[in-house]
Amino acid sequence: MDCGVPLLGEGRTVSEYQYYEFRAVDHPLDERECRTLRLLSTRAEITPTSFVNTYNWGDFKGDPDALMEGYFDAFVYVANWGTRRLVLRLPRKLLTRQLLSKYCRGESLRGRNAGEFVVIDFFRQEDGGEWEEGEG
Repeated sequence: MDCGVPLLGEGRTVSEYQYYEFRAVDHPLDERECRTLRLLSTRAEITPTSFVNTYNWGDFKGDPDALMEGYFDAFVYVANWGTRRLVLRLPRKLLTRQLLSKYCRGESLRGRNAGEFVVIDFFRQEDGGEWEEGEG
């Protein structure tokens, strides 16, 4: 089952770059969930196990934190101005919020409870340096 449509807008001059990739590992998305995700973006590549979109202008209309809590198990975000995020959703039986809090120092690692899951959010902001311009 392919829930997606071809990506549009290729070959345009870009002023910024943002890459969003979500993955469902624990269970595939059903058709209703894919249709709900399609409302967030007409250009995204959506399958039962992924949501991938690149923005060269504008911004993603969805809330990555809400998508992680409701649909996905992993999320990667890269922006050409230096922001990087890796977010993982794990069952609380594997990792408790209390254990994770021992490692959450500063802003680079955050954790939160989300129902029966713990969401781990690795964050990095690099000011300056090289700008990303490519996919993946």
